[in-house]
Amino acid sequence: MFMTRRFFLFLLTFICLSGTAVQAAGSDKLTKLQAEMLQLMSTPDRDKFLEVTEHIKSECSKLGNERVFYTAWGNQSTYEATHQDYVKAEEIAGQIADYALEQNSYWGQYIAMHTRAVNALQKQDYQTAEDLFIKAVDFRHKYFPLESAGDDLQELMKIANHRKDQKAGLKYAHLILNEPNVAPIHKGRALFRISQFAFNKNNKELFDSIYNALAELKKSDGIGTIEPVVEVNYQILNGNYDEALRLCQDLAPESRAERMAVIYHRKGDDAKAYEYMAKFKKINDSIVLVSHGNVVNSCYVQMNNERMKLEQKMLEEENSGLKRIIFYIILGVIVVALAAAVWVHRQRIKLLERENAKLEKARKQAEKAFDMKNEFITNITNELRAPLNPIQGLSDILGTKEYELQADEREQLSSLIKSSSKSITKLIDELAELSLYESKKSLPVNYTLSPNHICRHMVDSFRNRCNPGVRMFFETDLSDAYVVETNQEALETLLRHLLENAVQYTEKGVITVACTEYGDMIRTSVTDTGKGIEPERREHIFDSFREMGENVKLVGLGLSVCKVIAKLLGGDIWYDPDYQEGTRFVFEIPIKKN
Repeated sequence: MFMTRRFFLFLLTFICLSGTAVQAAGSDKLTKLQAEMLQLMSTPDRDKFLEVTEHIKSECSKLGNERVFYTAWGNQSTYEATHQDYVKAEEIAGQIADYALEQNSYWGQYIAMHTRAVNALQKQDYQTAEDLFIKAVDFRHKYFPLESAGDDLQELMKIANHRKDQKAGLKYAHLILNEPNVAPIHKGRALFRISQFAFNKNNKELFDSIYNALAELKKSDGIGTIEPVVEVNYQILNGNYDEALRLCQDLAPESRAERMAVIYHRKGDDAKAYEYMAKFKKINDSIVLVSHGNVVNSCYVQMNNERMKLEQKMLEEENSGLKRIIFYIILGVIVVALAAAVWVHRQRIKLLERENAKLEKARKQAEKAFDMKNEFITNITNELRAPLNPIQGLSDILGTKEYELQADEREQLSSLIKSSSKSITKLIDELAELSLYESKKSLPVNYTLSPNHICRHMVDSFRNRCNPGVRMFFETDLSDAYVVETNQEALETLLRHLLENAVQYTEKGVITVACTEYGDMIRTSVTDTGKGIEPERREHIFDSFREMGENVKLVGLGLSVCKVIAKLLGGDIWYDPDYQEGTRFVFEIPIKKN
């Protein structure tokens, strides 16, 4: 698992580095080649992968794009290491280092070091990997002083944690926080590691300061919600054990059992604490629980002693009672045996009936799931093929030497390719959003906010995206001081999808966002004067990939995402059939979620 996460983080790092250079160069062709390279990274098609990476290197040489050039070359080495050809991987890394030295390229020398460190991790040679990452950090500090070495330091922090070297892990975490221009994701992981140390040491003051820093980071840089385990630890240290138990339901099974053992121990319920400690041990297949240092370890020892005392007491009681009941056991053994046989027989019959019913239900569910899977695969394939076909065709035209394109023709073809690429990106983003929210049982209520402020902000953000001649307004019956308790990120996502639909399908007229109080709910509507939706298709607008009039897709999965979010927020969303001048969507969320 450690190596898998490391590998994908490495790919993400190279994507980020490559993406910056490609954007500066303005080369859509290079972007497409990079995407193809990363798709081939984990496949056995070595020849195709090398062909694509060599093509990238050739294009970068023409464009003078040094960073993407060495990144693609480094990926060739990583590909060999991923497929366990470590000799070939090291040979390529050496070629990169020699060429970079010959060309006096500091970036190329850094990539050679970074690649060798990654390859060492692939071999689980942690000592070599650590030495190389340290050299990479020093090298980057020396030649790129204004850039963060957070990615290399984060790998060093992970290696230290893998070795259970808490001191080294904390050292690297603090170094990440002191990096110039450190990425929010790296800063967040460093803060998370320090918060774990503070919790293990039961240092509430330090933990609260880290918790506030994580909350501020989320607010200022938008890197996502605070990890559930941090929220649970926060509640434990502040004595909110019932809330901590509730939040434990969002944790992975092993973390859930571990935290619940600590909570029940602190509550004084050692029997329950021992039960969950045993579950944790079983899940992790370990003898001694060490996840929280001395706090959890002493908790386990104490509970184990209590268990032994309880078992000894029960044994003494059984020996004493055995003398009193042995006579009755001998007399009643025949009657009990007969009764037990009859009871067991009946229970077996009932059990078989229940199991048969469960199997039948499971069979039907499996058939339904299979049909849904096939339908989804068909829909997603069609949805992706639609923008991919013009990209392929237009790219072939651009690459045809015999056909000389005029400047306006080339600009038009480039615009069509970009539009299709945006459609694919939007579909993938919405698919990721739908998967994220459908995987959640609930959303944390993490903000008390004004509906007016968030709606006004979203309207201001989308006003400039309207078609020429379209006006956008915000109307409200509420005062700006009126607030609700909800999840801000989810609410903004819901509004964003509704406004994107309105902007896309309104060519003239007005788009209006309105807010009002309705009982114990806040009702918000998004109204436009666009083409509207045909009556026979309205019942399917919240389904995935339903075709609307003239084969126009209703923004992919956007409304499906809206439906899931509305339910998670404790409300609902619907299409208003009484509005006849265009389209109106209405959603409600509770003022205060229970």
